[in-house]
Amino acid sequence: MTEQQQKQWQGLTISGELSIGVYYAGTFHKNFTLRVPVTGDLISAQEEHPNGPLQLVTVEVYRRQLLSLGDIPEEALTTELLRASLTESDLGVIADADEDLEKKLAPLSAALSTGAGSNTGLSSEATA
Repeated sequence: MTEQQQKQWQGLTISGELSIGVYYAGTFHKNFTLRVPVTGDLISAQEEHPNGPLQLVTVEVYRRQLLSLGDIPEEALTTELLRASLTESDLGVIADADEDLEKKLAPLSAALSTGAGSNTGLSSEATA
């Protein structure tokens, strides 16, 4: 990961470990860092696989979110590699990490939203 990428995703990542790992260059790679998803991830995945099944699009999105997976070089971390070596249980680990990351960021986005408190006050007055 470049220094610019580190700055761009600072505080917007989660790290974890796969149970089995992805086999590459004679080793199973388990440690990963996943960044928050952005709109372009899903759009690009759907463009890449317009007639693909949902699970393939999902794997493509996760591949785009993976900043690192063990010592696998960025250019070698392809959807084809994940299709060939990522187990269903490890796909679940990545999905859980993605969900945990979104939960971790939810308080941040709630604090940044405007008018949330006033909406609650108005609705309680309307029902009183």
